[in-house]
Amino acid sequence: MNKSGSVIAAAAVAGIAVLSGFGFTHHHPATATHTASAVHQVSHPPKTTAARPAAGPSLAWLASAGGQAQVTLNNQVATLAAALETENGSPTVANHLIFEADARAVRAQAQKILTTPALLPAVNRAAYQHMLTDYIVVANLLQPGPGYGTTPQDDAAWTAAMNASSITVS
Repeated sequence: MNKSGSVIAAAAVAGIAVLSGFGFTHHHPATATHTASAVHQVSHPPKTTAARPAAGPSLAWLASAGGQAQVTLNNQVATLAAALETENGSPTVANHLIFEADARAVRAQAQKILTTPALLPAVNRAAYQHMLTDYIVVANLLQPGPGYGTTPQDDAAWTAAMNASSITVS
């Protein structure tokens, strides 16, 4: 892999959250510190019986088998991007074989989702299938064979996959 590895890696890192159509933020609760000389009294609002709003359809899908399959794919794409970046900086045979194996994992997961209707989202299904197909194309280009290792093909395939990833699913 050559300079396309860093382009692919950067695009993957930027696009991982996009693949699922939404992102999460982490909220860390504030912690209180107490000293022996000071006691802080906290008043709590009265408890209410109001129901919490239902989770949105994207969150419901994330909790489903299809959403979990997507999380697996996202992780595999991130792993592939990291392997490509590593190989780009140190083009050894070992690093080369690692990104090829990671590409096969991405391809297998995308194919599994495509061939299992229960893993496909109800919303934007066609766009989602197109995205998965694009990732299969990328994975195929990262295997020995026609077009293997050519920067223009790698970049074009990755860009197509990332553009197809800009969908919201549920």
